[in-house]
Amino acid sequence: MRLKSPTSADDATASPTEKPTSYRTVGSLATGALLVVFGAIFLLAFGLGSEKHPVGAMIGLLMMVAGVVGGIYPAAFSYGEHLLIRNPFRRIEIAWPRVDSVTARLSTVVETVPEDGKPHKFTIWAIPVSMHERRKADRAANRKLRQAKSEAAKRASGAGDVAGGALGSAGYGRPRGFREDPVDNLAFADQAVAEMRDRKRICSTSVEKAAATKATWTWYTLAPFGVAVALVVAAIAGAF
Repeated sequence: MRLKSPTSADDATASPTEKPTSYRTVGSLATGALLVVFGAIFLLAFGLGSEKHPVGAMIGLLMMVAGVVGGIYPAAFSYGEHLLIRNPFRRIEIAWPRVDSVTARLSTVVETVPEDGKPHKFTIWAIPVSMHERRKADRAANRKLRQAKSEAAKRASGAGDVAGGALGSAGYGRPRGFREDPVDNLAFADQAVAEMRDRKRICSTSVEKAAATKATWTWYTLAPFGVAVALVVAAIAGAF
């Protein structure tokens, strides 16, 4: 789910004050919300009911924390000058000049240029790669292209110029009426990669002036998750 339109692919420079493109998947948000809801039900039912079950209550608490940490919190933000990655337990900030590549194969990965003698790779938790979604996007794009070609051929046949009317001026067999942004026809991960590459390309900051890559542990997600796991273990051990 992109919360902003794609970055322009022309040579314009992105403004530092421009609002970022936010990347999240509806599936992750929905899963996180469901875990929170069912976790709260477990916690209330087993913790405050007439018959208390500490293990069930603590599992409910763990479900709530996991829903927030693993489903609702993760996101990626593409700014004009840098990329911000919010993974469940880490926060990574990378200036675009320090990004060497952005790929989406089995997972979406950002690799930096060598810093301190070696490059670094970071997985973007919020942008999963779905082969099914890619195949679905490819089928939809091919279907739209066939429809556009068919319509262009019908219009051109009336003027007696099927070949000239059906082909675009670039000569790639794309109809003149086919004017959709190709990024919109890609799968979610591929859209994100294409837009991030555009951000990197139009960023005018040099590598020497770019801020260093920052990767920090987020204790505000680690601590609640660790406490919830510890409480579940303690409940299973009979401490409550």
